[in-house]
Amino acid sequence: MLLRVLKMTIKTLLVNLRPSKQLLFITLCVCAVIVLLIKLQKPLEANFNIKAKEALIKKPVMPVYTITQPFETDLETIYKRGFSGYNTFRIPALVHHQDMFLAFCEARKETHWDIGAMDLIVRRGKRSDWEVEWGDIILIATKPGYRLMNPTAIVDREIEAIVLVFIAIPANLDQWDMIKEGRVQQQVMVTRSFDNGLTWTPPSDITDGTLRKMSSPPGIYASGPGHGIQTASGRLIVPGNYFVKDKYGALLNGSENFHNNTNYANVLYSDDDGVTWKVGGQIPHGKDPTGLAIHSNEAMIVELQDGELVLNARTLHQDLPRVQAVSMDDGYTFSKGKLASELIEPGYKIVENETIPSKAGGCQASLTGFPAPHRTETQNTWVAFSNPASSSIRENMSIRISRDGCKTWSKPWTIYPYRAAYSDLTYFETTDPVTGLKQQNFAILFEGGKHFSFKKIMFKMFNLDAVLTGIQRTYRRLPQTNEASETDYY
Repeated sequence: MLLRVLKMTIKTLLVNLRPSKQLLFITLCVCAVIVLLIKLQKPLEANFNIKAKEALIKKPVMPVYTITQPFETDLETIYKRGFSGYNTFRIPALVHHQDMFLAFCEARKETHWDIGAMDLIVRRGKRSDWEVEWGDIILIATKPGYRLMNPTAIVDREIEAIVLVFIAIPANLDQWDMIKEGRVQQQVMVTRSFDNGLTWTPPSDITDGTLRKMSSPPGIYASGPGHGIQTASGRLIVPGNYFVKDKYGALLNGSENFHNNTNYANVLYSDDDGVTWKVGGQIPHGKDPTGLAIHSNEAMIVELQDGELVLNARTLHQDLPRVQAVSMDDGYTFSKGKLASELIEPGYKIVENETIPSKAGGCQASLTGFPAPHRTETQNTWVAFSNPASSSIRENMSIRISRDGCKTWSKPWTIYPYRAAYSDLTYFETTDPVTGLKQQNFAILFEGGKHFSFKKIMFKMFNLDAVLTGIQRTYRRLPQTNEASETDYY
């Protein structure tokens, strides 16, 4: 109706105007229409820009990674039995930050067993492309009369610090006696470095805010070991495990019973950059299809897309694979654990040339998340996993990949076909000097030796292409190092 009135008005004006002024009138009308369209367009453009920005925030564009030739470095010995006066080096942890590797471990003074005095130490390795220059041993913490164990490191990128959580246990207190007594006799400690591992703050005792806050205090708690994570929300999470006397433990029989304790993999978390810590969720007690109790033990954690957390843990029965559980609430709770049948782990040991079941089967392992290399991936985070890939004894240190959020796993790429035990993986990126695209790489720190898995702690770097190529074949060549003699591998 409005348009009809406007049309009649313009027609009447054109009839009554002299020919000399009709052209001027038409020109003014056209200009008015153009101005109106411009004014109407601006809100539309502003609204479009807002929506476009929101879309980019909700769905970030994945970085483009270059495809390169498979590349790996030779194995390098970082710690070796007897070095710097220590008896044995065990329990590695590894992080990479600002082109620096930090290789942590326990420095055991008296024996390779889990008892006696121990220090926590680190070596810093400055990376330049595919070369690493390692510094001397740095003493992080020592405590007379105690053994300091289970270093679990996190890179806090919000404050550019390295946060290290560990445990302190009276040096000659046996872990099985602690489990049997079922009371807190240890400390949980945290220290931080603000210069990328060169110096460390005096360790703080966080036991009161963690173990002593639990409804049933555990007989023993162990962090990690390996590395923790900082989630997209900024929360620091340390995986670990604890033994506690509860209704499930009392019902277990035979080799499943650990002094009426149940073993739970769990997490600690901090929302203030590692100053204070609280106890998060644990994998609920469960049984496998045959009725065997699933004790979830030493654990590692990874964050997938949309904040999903996967807690992956060792199990203690000699014939069970690893177990996994999921959290969708930033680690407050976890789903019931499910066995990951592809992730076999060793449950036996050799005593006097006889292979027998271990009292506590399984072995620690490591996993780390990294961006999927292709834009079209429905799961934008892949996960790398390392452990001694054997269902018998601790041997065959290997790498696997999951492309579907830890639901399934690739075949193993064996990087060390001899005796091997604990390990830790870290992910880092480099830039292709020709294309300018990112390259995806890993480093691993692990225990091994030709006949003795605690002989040394070794380091190796490799790219994603080496992993993807390696899982297609059996890798059996003897690793080489900078050392002159091959005898270093036993």
